[in-house]
Amino acid sequence: MNFKNGFLLLALSLIIISCNQKKTGESTISSPDKTEISLKNVDAVTFKKLVEAGQGTILDVRTMGEVAQGHLPNAFAADIYQRDFVEKINQLPKDKEVYVYCAVGARSSQAAQVLISNGFKNVYNLNGGIIAWSRSGYTIEK
Repeated sequence: MNFKNGFLLLALSLIIISCNQKKTGESTISSPDKTEISLKNVDAVTFKKLVEAGQGTILDVRTMGEVAQGHLPNAFAADIYQRDFVEKINQLPKDKEVYVYCAVGARSSQAAQVLISNGFKNVYNLNGGIIAWSRSGYTIEK
């Protein structure tokens, strides 16, 4: 897929998801093969419960400098600003849930859209990012 087609697919996904947004912060769309795709924006308490359940991959999309200052335990780091971001996320298992976070939730929200457009089916975005996680008193590794 070339860059232009990838961008068009991402834009279309964003439009579809924003049109289907529910008040709960959950979006569910059906892919062309009728598979349900779920994107949920969750608070730190819910995010922690999901992470502790061990059903997926924790994805930190901040810069390497930010990651070095502290990150969630067992997080896979892939800077959303780097050219190889899509290549890195495509190394992750698409059949597992992905718990994505950044500093405050903006970049991870963008990354969640990229994950969905690359075939991931269940994506959870941490509202408030690692700042909300930290304010909730949860562990950050250095």
